Amino acid sequence: MTADPINQITVMLNAYADGKDNALDQLIAALYQQLCQAAEIQLNKAHRNATLNSHDLVHEVYLKLKKSDHFSAKNRSHFLALSATAMRQVILDRIKAKSSQKRGGHLFATTLGEHKAKVDDNSAEILMINQSLAELREIDPKLADTVECRYFAGYDDQQTADALNVSPRTVRRYWVTAKNILQKKMC
Repeated sequence: MTADPINQITVMLNAYADGKDNALDQLIAALYQQLCQAAEIQLNKAHRNATLNSHDLVHEVYLKLKKSDHFSAKNRSHFLALSATAMRQVILDRIKAKSSQKRGGHLFATTLGEHKAKVDDNSAEILMINQSLAELREIDPKLADTVECRYFAGYDDQQTADALNVSPRTVRRYWVTAKNILQKKMC
């Protein structure tokens, strides 16, 4: 592999797209710290009362990606955006599972990690945002992708632009439009 880390990630992404067995493992290992940071952002936004830490969430995403068919990420930012979407899906699955429990809903799973985030206090809000995001995706998928990057992954304009392969100015325009639509839907 080349010495440039960005090129290494591109090589790993291409290897994964080509179906190489250990490419996803190498990719996760190379981006582990960034994935944990994205997980921490998601957990801080979404959760209040159950235990889940950023490392656990990254591992859940790894398992989700491992089970899925090979995806094609254009670059590092695009892969991180896809991972953030997978994190949001894992979080939503946990919220839905807790909401549908008939017995034992007061029990909390514990993990061995040191950094715990509390979950479930605002689960109704998260589910509402997710539903609104699904409706937004029907209106314009680019707007929904922008919300996923900006709100759920915590990306700035430039990171979102890189992930979506558009200009930062376009991201700002999408973000304003998406926020207006979501605010109307959530009222």
